Amino acid sequence: MENIEKRHIINSHNLSDEFYFNNILQEAYTSGLLNESDLENIQLQCISLLSYKSERYNKAESSSIRVETAESIMKSNIYSIGLYLKSLPDPDYAVKELKTVRISDLYEKGRKLVNTRFQVTKRIYNMVQKNKLDTLNHSYNSTLSENGIGIFFKSYNLEYEAHDSPASIDYQLCNPVNDLAGVEFIQKYLENLYLENEFCMNFAAENIHYLLYGYDKGYTELLINIFEQLLTTALGCSLANRNIRELNITGEDIQRLFEKLLRYDNHTLMLNIHKATKDIFEELNITNLSLQKYIEKSLSKITTNIENALKLNTLSKVFITSINPNLEPKIHFESSVKMDDEEYRRLIEELLRCRFSSDKLELIKERVKSFDDLEDILLDAQLEEEEFISLFNTLGDVEIAAMIKRHPFESDIQAVDLSDTEQVVRLYLENYIKQLPTNRQELILQIAKHLIGD
Repeated sequence: MENIEKRHIINSHNLSDEFYFNNILQEAYTSGLLNESDLENIQLQCISLLSYKSERYNKAESSSIRVETAESIMKSNIYSIGLYLKSLPDPDYAVKELKTVRISDLYEKGRKLVNTRFQVTKRIYNMVQKNKLDTLNHSYNSTLSENGIGIFFKSYNLEYEAHDSPASIDYQLCNPVNDLAGVEFIQKYLENLYLENEFCMNFAAENIHYLLYGYDKGYTELLINIFEQLLTTALGCSLANRNIRELNITGEDIQRLFEKLLRYDNHTLMLNIHKATKDIFEELNITNLSLQKYIEKSLSKITTNIENALKLNTLSKVFITSINPNLEPKIHFESSVKMDDEEYRRLIEELLRCRFSSDKLELIKERVKSFDDLEDILLDAQLEEEEFISLFNTLGDVEIAAMIKRHPFESDIQAVDLSDTEQVVRLYLENYIKQLPTNRQELILQIAKHLIGD
C-alpha cells in the first residue's frame, strides 16, 4: 500500500517557486490528493483571511478597500503561505498540512519565515557591501547603493506586500534569478552577487579596469556582468598558459587559441574548459564549494559563446585583450581666454538681430577667438541647422573632435539629463559627422578618443 501511495506524490519539478501555493493546489487536485470540497474549503479560508487582513489594513475604520489593494493583500497572504509550504519535507506533506491545518495558522507560520528571510537577507546585503568591487561601472554601483537594492530594506512590507520586491536593480548577474519573488528573489540575487564578488576579488582592481576598458572604453555605462568577463578571460589565460591573475591575453594568444580550439569537437572543448576551470580553482585557491558550483554553472553560457565565436571567427570578442588607458596616446587641447560677459552679451544680441546666415557667420568668425565662446554661442544664439553646418565647416578636425568630446552622441544613456538646447547641439553635431566622408569620420572619432583638456 505504501508503494501505491507514493505513486500519487506530487512531482516537485511541476511546481513554480514563485507561484507555489497555486501550483500545489492544482497538482494536488489533479493527482487526487485534494477534492473539490477541499479546494472550496481552502478558498473560503483564504477569503476569510483576506477579510481579516483588510480590516487590519484599514485599522477597523472601514470595511471597504480598493480592488488593487485587496488583490495585493491576497497575493501577499498566498506568498507567505507558499513560503511555509516550501519549507516542508515534500509537496505531499504540504498537501496534508493544507487539509489539516487552518489557513490562518499556515499564514502565521509563513509570515514568521518571511521575517526570518528578511533578517537573513539584510545580513547578506551587509556581506555584499563588504566584498563590493572597486569599479567605475554605473549599473553595479547604483544597484548596490542605498537608492538601489538598499530601497528594499526600507520599503519591504511583509505584512501586506510580502510578494513584492521594492528595489532598483539594474546590474545583470551571470546567472539570473528566475521563478522567485519577494524576499526570496532579493536573497537569491544577493547570494549570487556575493559569490560573483568573491571570485572577482581575486584580481587587482586596476587589472579589472584594464580588462573592461579593453572590452569597451565606455564600459562604465554598459549593462555588463563583470564576473562573466573576468571568468571568461581567466579561462582564456589558462588555455593560453598565461598568468590567470593578470587577466592579460594578447591578440597573438587569441589567434593561437582560435587555431587550437577550432580542431576540437564539442566534447573535447568541454573537457579543456573544465580542465582550465580546475586550474583556476587551484591558482586562485578557490575552495568555497558554493563558489565552485556557481562557476561551474556559468560554464555552459561561456562555452556556447566560445563555440559561436569559433564558427564566426570572432574569438577576440569573447577573449578580451586588456588595455591600459593611461598608456594610450593623448592629444592635449586647451581653449584660449573667453571674452568678458558684457562683450559676449552684446555679441549674442547682435546675432539674434541678424536676418541673414552669412552675416551671422561673418560676425562669429570676426569676434569669436575662444573655443569655449564658440561652444556657448552654439547653445545661446538660436542657430538653424544649416548655420551650425556652415560654422562646423570652418573648424579643423581637432576642434570638431573637442566638440564631440563635450557633446557625445554615441550613447543615449545620459541624454535625458541634457537641456533642450544641448539636445539640439548634440543632434546637429551627429548629423554633421554622418555626412562627412567615412575616412574623415574615423579620423575625427579617433582624435576624440585620445583628446584630453579642459
